[in-house]
Amino acid sequence: MKLFEEQRPMLQLTVSQFSERLRRWLERRPELQRIAIIGEISGWKPQPSGNIFFNLKDDRAVLRCFVFWSDAKRLPAVRDGVAVVAIGTIGVWEKTSEYQLRVIEIAPRGIGAIAAKVEALRKRLAAEGLFEPTRKREFARFPRRVALVSARGKGADDFESTLREKSPHVAVAFIETRVQGDGAEIEIAEAIDRASREDVDAIIVLRGGGSYEDRYPFNTEAVVRAIVRSRHPVVTAIGHTGDRHLADEVADAVFKTPTAAAEHIAGSWVEVAARIAHQKQLLRRAIEGVVVGRARDLGAYDRALMVAAERLVSRAGLRVLELQNRLERQNPRHRLSLRDKRLTIARGRLEGLRERFFSTRANSVALAKGRLLSLNPEGPLERGYAIVTLAGRALCDARDVSAGDEIEAQLHRGSIAARVERVRHDE
Repeated sequence: MKLFEEQRPMLQLTVSQFSERLRRWLERRPELQRIAIIGEISGWKPQPSGNIFFNLKDDRAVLRCFVFWSDAKRLPAVRDGVAVVAIGTIGVWEKTSEYQLRVIEIAPRGIGAIAAKVEALRKRLAAEGLFEPTRKREFARFPRRVALVSARGKGADDFESTLREKSPHVAVAFIETRVQGDGAEIEIAEAIDRASREDVDAIIVLRGGGSYEDRYPFNTEAVVRAIVRSRHPVVTAIGHTGDRHLADEVADAVFKTPTAAAEHIAGSWVEVAARIAHQKQLLRRAIEGVVVGRARDLGAYDRALMVAAERLVSRAGLRVLELQNRLERQNPRHRLSLRDKRLTIARGRLEGLRERFFSTRANSVALAKGRLLSLNPEGPLERGYAIVTLAGRALCDARDVSAGDEIEAQLHRGSIAARVERVRHDE
């Protein structure tokens, strides 16, 4: 602390104050307000707003650059790997304390060092016929297992999650490798060779974007040769839309993103599943239509049959009644029935005559009975009289018996035996 006090007084600034002073210092340097920087473009990234971010680099340094949308409209078409002269103003981005070039104009100067190296390799490989379309292989339309050559990260996650969602039955053999940095091309080539020994339907080589320098391993001969000698078809999904690599040019199929590659692999399964579902729906509708139509026809046939049956039964019934009436009229039974009716009427009349006859006769019998009862010898017996007999002969005159004769008196109930003691004769 003492040493610090003995030295000359130092300027003390906050970070923001320092950045502000540096920005003002750069702005006061006229030679930096319009400067031309020579370098190779990498990481060219147009933004939705219309602004553009990219890097200018050579073999020893990298300069951050940006272009406002109003200036971007005047720029020529460029891409990563192109050597350019970028004209603009040096400034400071205070939030990150980075100096950068605000580009106003760009003039192409040809191919950069890396791009030139890649282009020379492309020509040599093309001369061998490695980029010919006839060399490309078709991979299975309905793959059941694929090998994924990639580093762990968002690209691999997007691929696997999309495949699980679209076609969960497709298995993935993950073969992990570095995909950027010094020596990454050797590791990628070895990973492709390992995948080639797997029992798979296709090999997927991917990484999730990155700068031009980050994606350089996929522009190397080692990776290209590994793809060419692979035992299985190879699919690449490297970088962003518009990027093109030598690995893509020898691959059997190329997709812009890992998600697009997964969707294509699952596409046939999804298409077939959708087609089957559609055909099932059409078949169900057709069956329902046939069933409804047949039911409607059967209903109509049933109604027509019922009407015809009712008419037939009605006609048959009328005919039967007609024949029955005719038969009854011609059948002896009909005549017997008429005779029975007449006999019943005659029997009724006869019964009436009989009842009147017997009633009359009953009255006559009653009168005769009354008279007969009045003559019945037992009638007086009920009133206390008796019938006296001698030797079974009824006595009416006392002169027919003598004293000492045995007689019998018949009473209403029972009889009495007696002996005559005396006889009296009435004159």
